[in-house]
Amino acid sequence: MIKDHRHGLIASPARLVLSAPKILAHKMQPNITKTTASTLTLLLIVVSGIAGTSASTVTFIEQIEFEPDSVRQLVISLNETVVVWSNESFAGLSICVASTDSEVAIVTSEPLIFEPSGGEHHSKFRSSFEVTGNFLGYTRLYLLDCSSRNESSAAKPDKESSVFVSVIRADSGMDNYILGTITVLMFFMYINFGCALNLPVVKKTLKRPIGITIGLVSQFLFMPLMSFGLARLLFPDQPALQLGLFFIGSSPGGAASNIWTLVLEGNLDLSVTMTAVSTFVSFVTIPIWVFSLGGVIFEEANIGVPYVKIAVIAITLFVPLVIGVLFQIFLPKVSNFLGKILKPFAVIMLPIIIVGTFTNLYLFKFLTWQLGVAAILDPLLGYLFGAIVSKLFGLDTRDTIAISIETGIQNTAIAVLLLKFALETPESDISAICPVAVFLMTQIPLSILLIFFKIRECRGRKDAEKVIRPDEYVEIPLKRQIST
Repeated sequence: MIKDHRHGLIASPARLVLSAPKILAHKMQPNITKTTASTLTLLLIVVSGIAGTSASTVTFIEQIEFEPDSVRQLVISLNETVVVWSNESFAGLSICVASTDSEVAIVTSEPLIFEPSGGEHHSKFRSSFEVTGNFLGYTRLYLLDCSSRNESSAAKPDKESSVFVSVIRADSGMDNYILGTITVLMFFMYINFGCALNLPVVKKTLKRPIGITIGLVSQFLFMPLMSFGLARLLFPDQPALQLGLFFIGSSPGGAASNIWTLVLEGNLDLSVTMTAVSTFVSFVTIPIWVFSLGGVIFEEANIGVPYVKIAVIAITLFVPLVIGVLFQIFLPKVSNFLGKILKPFAVIMLPIIIVGTFTNLYLFKFLTWQLGVAAILDPLLGYLFGAIVSKLFGLDTRDTIAISIETGIQNTAIAVLLLKFALETPESDISAICPVAVFLMTQIPLSILLIFFKIRECRGRKDAEKVIRPDEYVEIPLKRQIST
């Protein structure tokens, strides 16, 4: 395959060999320049040399320009016109427009006709085509010989020779309402979290910092690095999904970790302390990871890093948490009241999330085996890493359970909130599916572990019933001897 990144037209060699004499005749006019003739001769030699290979493709030497050079945030069912400028008319060639993903955007199927243009572009030829948004996502549009449009061996376009297209949904009032409601509830939940935080228990646990240290290293060093590598491996061409997995991996522990630690008989005090400390620490670590490793993904996706938005969200969540702690210190009665309504707030959040899921059912189209693998491995590797490191440092089983669970369970709400507010559409919509998928899969390994513990407990009880305790009296019947 021969490529020249300066040009935008791709065609099959067989078609070019047949059309080359026509192009040469078109070019051999009195005003033709020596450079152009030499270039054409070189092109014909190259084409003839590779014509026998059906899988080969060749790029035209003529310059192709698109106006606009990208179509961003095209609403589904709407269309936009793209103008194609060329130095040649391509007489005798049948040139079409193709999309790398026809499910995202549909393009004009008729061959392009290049006509002389007037005005400031009098020396160029002009054509145009329409692109229509079909489904949420990204695609690239490029030109090719119509006869090779359906060939599986057609060359994939590069950035310089194609038009980038992003398709978004129409604004939905329900989406904005749900997002606004979740934001308000998150604000009050963080106040309540600060009020319900057991400060004496936190102080007591911090006196033995080994468990907290292992937990923080696992959560804010291993998890972001692991999720970044996993995202790059499973979603190499999908930056939005990369960001979604990376954001959930960089988030602090979720409140569900405390519940699971209690159910699995881990160290609840350590779990609560880790949740509190990781929540405070995350307001520093999340921006650091997003601006460093996250910047790699943003750059490749041609998305500006939302520095200001990330900072604003971090501050917005940090302030209510501090307010809750201050209430607990200086206004204990208010703190006790707010702490009691923490659970009702969590109950209110559940139906809102369910309604939000049903209004975004279209996202289930993005459910692929790669997303399923990522959603399972992200928490599972977190559980394993936390458990292994805890055992290596000689911690007991209860501490190991707490650290393992705290490492594997991330705060889904924070990740979704960051993605929704920090990114533009369609990135915000597509990326948000990763935290939701991870949240659903997070419960599976823990549920299996709980079933295993319960089975082992039942077997232990049955074995204990078979053992006769020393203090039990057992009546042993004696066979009387009958004398005669």
